[in-house]
Formats: sequence, C-alpha cells, structure tokens
Amino acid sequence: MGIALFTSKTFLLLVSLIFLAASVGLAYVGISTIVTYKQYENLLGNMYVMLPSVIILAIAVVMFVIAILGCCSTTQESCCGLGCFMFLISIIFAAGVAAIILGLVFVDKINPELEKNMDNLFKTYNGVDVSSSTVDFIQERLECCGRKNYTDWEETDWYQTNKSLPMSCCKKNAQDCQRVIGQQKDIYTEACEPKLENLIHQVLRYSMFVILGFAIVELFAMISICVISCRPARHRYELL
Repeated sequence: MGIALFTSKTFLLLVSLIFLAASVGLAYVGISTIVTYKQYENLLGNMYVMLPSVIILAIAVVMFVIAILGCCSTTQESCCGLGCFMFLISIIFAAGVAAIILGLVFVDKINPELEKNMDNLFKTYNGVDVSSSTVDFIQERLECCGRKNYTDWEETDWYQTNKSLPMSCCKKNAQDCQRVIGQQKDIYTEACEPKLENLIHQVLRYSMFVILGFAIVELFAMISICVISCRPARHRYELL
C-alpha cells in the first residue's frame, strides 16, 4: 500500500470519527440558535433568520449518516460505499456553503427588524401580557434596562402611569429596589437593544465559523476519496 493510499484511508477514518463528533456538535449549535430565536421571537419577527439554524440541524443528521458510512466503507474497502461517501460529502459541503451565504445575507436584516419590534414592545409594556413578559425576560437575562437607555422608560405609558420602572430593571442583589430613574445603584443602566444585537450576532458568527471549519475538512475528505479512487487497478477495492 502506497503512502498516499495509506494516508488517505487513515484520513478518511479520522474524518468519519470527526463527523460523528461533529454531528453532535452541530446539533447542539443548531438547537441553541433556535432556542435563542424562540426566546426573542417577538422581537425578531422574521422567521427567515432561523434558516441557517435549520440547515445546520439538517447537516448534523446527514453528517451522522456520513460518519457511519465512512467508517464502514473505509474499513471494508468498499468502492460502492466510498462512492456514496463522496456523494454525501459533496451534498453536505454544498449545504454548508449555502448556510454561510444565508447567514451573511440575513445578518444585515436582523437589526432593522429588531429595532422596530423592540420599540413597539417597550412602548406598549403594561406588565401583564406576553409581550411584557418578553421585555422582563430580556432585561433580567441580559441585565439591562430600556431599549437604548434606561431613561427611555420615561417616555412610556407605563412609567407615566406608575412613576416607576419595571421590577425587571432592578439588579439581582438590590434590596428594597427603588425603581426610579435617579436610583442608578439599584437598577441596570445598560441598554438592552445593543446587548441583544451582540448576542444574536455572536450566535450567528459562531455558527458560520463552525460550518466553515467543517467545510474545509469535507474538502480534504473529497480529495482523499479521489486519491483512493485513482489508485492502480490492482489495488482497487472490491465491490460489496
């Protein structure tokens, strides 16, 4: 067995194991992104921002199948199996590139949608409905208060009626929280909108970097399959 052939087979086995672990990792990334979207669904509005996450989950399933097929076809030296392996890797590679492109396209559409929905949610806050619960969740989770500034609450019907900030603006360790604009020691003073934008963009960037990394691995895997397939006839794998 030549060095190139041995190296290619070893690399394919390694890639198969990587794909097995990667399928679990990608599933986690995809689910995490969808969970993040669901938590802020009222703010993002446009469901198309979830497309990269759905593609990631689909990739995770296909990668699991690829991992099993890759291990079996390489260890059993199956020409037919390697052909299927090549075909599936090509599909997953194309899907990964599509996910990266979609991520780059829709990342610019998040901020305008987010700004519009956050403005509406904060202005209509009443402390009892589902939209208000979303605002409270964001402020508690991100430790922020107000859309662009905590003083934004002064312009809302809630503050003008109750003369106080929502309880979610209070710091976790604040005792007898004074929910008024001047009590900065008791309330969060950072704005929610930039924090939420950064969180969403970080999740999307992380997802795209993960996909890009595996796309590179897939490219080398396809090269390895080509090396094995182009070897001298006497070394060709037997059909199953």
